[in-house]
Amino acid sequence: MSSVWVLVMNMRGFLTVIAMLGLLGPGSSSVYAFRACSTDAVDIYSATTRYVVGEITFDSATGQASGTETTYNYADPDFEGFHECHVTYELSGIIEPGSGTFVLDARRTNYSSACPAGLIDARYPGQQLYVFQMTFEMDGTSKVHIADNGEFFADGDWDAGRTFYRTGEKCTSSKS
Repeated sequence: MSSVWVLVMNMRGFLTVIAMLGLLGPGSSSVYAFRACSTDAVDIYSATTRYVVGEITFDSATGQASGTETTYNYADPDFEGFHECHVTYELSGIIEPGSGTFVLDARRTNYSSACPAGLIDARYPGQQLYVFQMTFEMDGTSKVHIADNGEFFADGDWDAGRTFYRTGEKCTSSKS
């Protein structure tokens, strides 16, 4: 075995050990919540991350649309009382094919048992209205914007009668 190969293998082992130590964090705290958070924040362990995943099927001829959207929340259980909490909404409504606008009733149908009641009550009402505008590109990608203000919401993919989207992870601190 060449000395270069031994050095590469030793570096891989060293980097693996360093990565595993990083996962342990201080005490028993989990770091899953911190993958999108700045590591220089003093209150990093009181942070949560969240992202949204959606799937919508639609029929351009009839204008009907339906699907699901799930929000995934991750936090340090020592500070927030939960590690993973996801909330799912069933979507039903219409699409205006010419503009790519979806008007959808969103009804909360499920959430994980680990979700604190206060989080559900504060951020996830039982029913809400979604109005998205999607731009469908020829390469099969899409962009999702909030229809009333044009704010970018998510990147996605699409094919005939189906679209999938996912937001980036957003870090929030309970101290800020």
